[in-house]
Amino acid sequence: MALITTVKQAYAQDKKAIRSGTPSRTLMERAASAALSLLKTEFDTTSVLFVCGSGNNGGDGLAMARFFAEQGGDARVCYVGAWKDEQPDAASASAECATQLSLLPAGIPVKKELDTIGVTAIVDAMFGIGLSREITGHCAEVIAAINQSTIPVLALDIPSGVIADTGAVATIAVRAAHTAAISALKFGHLLYPGAMLCGGLHVLDIGIPAPTDAAQTLERADLAALPPRSVRGHKGSFGRILIIGGSVGMSGAAYFAAKAAYRTGAGLVEIFAPEQNRLIYQTQLPEALLTLYDPKTPDKKALREAIDRADAIAIGMGLGTAPLTQTLLETALHHAKAPLLLDADALNVLATTPELYAPLLACKAPLVITPHLGEAARLLGVPLSRIATDLPTAAELLFRRTGAVAVLKDARTLITDGTLLTVNTFGNNGMATGGSGDVLAGIITALLAVAKTPLLAARLGVLLHALAGDAAAKRCGTRAMMASDIIEELCDPLL
Repeated sequence: MALITTVKQAYAQDKKAIRSGTPSRTLMERAASAALSLLKTEFDTTSVLFVCGSGNNGGDGLAMARFFAEQGGDARVCYVGAWKDEQPDAASASAECATQLSLLPAGIPVKKELDTIGVTAIVDAMFGIGLSREITGHCAEVIAAINQSTIPVLALDIPSGVIADTGAVATIAVRAAHTAAISALKFGHLLYPGAMLCGGLHVLDIGIPAPTDAAQTLERADLAALPPRSVRGHKGSFGRILIIGGSVGMSGAAYFAAKAAYRTGAGLVEIFAPEQNRLIYQTQLPEALLTLYDPKTPDKKALREAIDRADAIAIGMGLGTAPLTQTLLETALHHAKAPLLLDADALNVLATTPELYAPLLACKAPLVITPHLGEAARLLGVPLSRIATDLPTAAELLFRRTGAVAVLKDARTLITDGTLLTVNTFGNNGMATGGSGDVLAGIITALLAVAKTPLLAARLGVLLHALAGDAAAKRCGTRAMMASDIIEELCDPLL
């Protein structure tokens, strides 16, 4: 796994290292030295332009320029901070940046304007992770000129203009060929649109450990945590799953969830569905058990009995938002003791039915919710744009709102139980297809029946789903992928 720190955590770790006896200048020059090694490995360094701001990120760039020149390199500096009397105004710079300005050899040309004639590589050291405002004026013009050039860029810590805690872009941002993340990754390296601007990611170790509560990425090696299967196991050993979904005309959602649960290793899968869907399920998935009901007068007793039989339950896929869904959801919340996953229309009904929050918060079952961004916006009562531009905060708010392990689905899915935040970087745009979310719900529910914790089931489920999606993309391409392709790739023994 790779660790991900927030800006606040990164600054706190820096201060902790300084209090422990490592001077700030030492940390800065360690970063500069490590970044210079990366620059020489990945770029043509015939002539390098260091574009530096007036903060500590600019100080890193100035230290790099000095080291490069001392090693015989052709170093040039474009300083985008304040100027005074035709010189960079050190008084308006951070203390460390001012120190590095004073140490800069006289032979290195320093200009206010961007001059790329003869330059073979650019180092972006303008803003770093501390940026929290829009970029305008001269700095915006410099970034635009960098992006219009064909010169490859190494971004120090994060491309200037990318908000480190969210991946959002502050008006305009540098497009880097490589990014040197100092000490640890930041969310802006992994979440879109920032992730599209970082190029190759490299983490520079400068002797500052990540905090113990840092977020994590999922890795293929995490599959080692999948629950083992006993050689003497039977169908009851591997979990009985209940899928409450698939209204009349929407049978596919429950089918995908049920089949995905089987492909993930569930021993038995029961579908609670309208009588009208009997023939469909018996034909498509004869392995499934069926408990059928009349949509006009659903049998609550039959549902309660199905809930009592289950080791894990999923509700919402293809249910619709008619009053029936509220009835089924309320019954599940009141009676479930096994882990319960809420997806799709269960979340939509929850968002519009405030009286359901009391049974939700009183539910005795461990809970998992799997909203996409639109569903998350409805649950939280905020604009979709607010969710899309700050996924980490949205995931945390979803947990606080519901008390459930939150799986916030996007191109980069986030998972949190309020303590550990995980980012998934696998998967592809071919998975943006009807039924893909139902497949994920089925995978996670199968794992909820056998995993030690709901968080582990959610993490492993997201990872399995994404890896299967990547395998499907290799087989049939992202344009042609369907949800059923993802399910079939769960058959890969390597998963």
